[in-house]
Amino acid sequence: MWAVCGYALLRGGKAERIAAVGIIAMTYLSLLFVSSVALRFRHMELPVFMVDGSFFVVLLCLSMTTEKYWPLWLTAMQGLTALTHFAPYVPHVIPWAYANAIAMWVYPMLATLACATWRHHRRKRGETFFTD
Repeated sequence: MWAVCGYALLRGGKAERIAAVGIIAMTYLSLLFVSSVALRFRHMELPVFMVDGSFFVVLLCLSMTTEKYWPLWLTAMQGLTALTHFAPYVPHVIPWAYANAIAMWVYPMLATLACATWRHHRRKRGETFFTD
């Protein structure tokens, strides 16, 4: 996470930097607000849901104000993360499945941010993806 977000902060544009700061903030706020180990993911983690929902709104606003397409992908993945918090209301969902379903979307989000930063940096240097 730190490698991708650091890369985005150093080489990315405004959108990449906003996403990187949001991912870092979301990660540490989620750790701060998660329940105790004995109760973790046995019920809806409302404070973590609020963090994820807030980051979803940030990404949604970013998607609406930029001409880049990749924020839409991050918004969709973050939306799925936020919706996953309703998993405890599904009968017979075990806590580790709920926890893994929340955590799994950050990996494709980081990969998307890394590719977006790489493309932004190449575009800024005047390079195109397909060279002769």
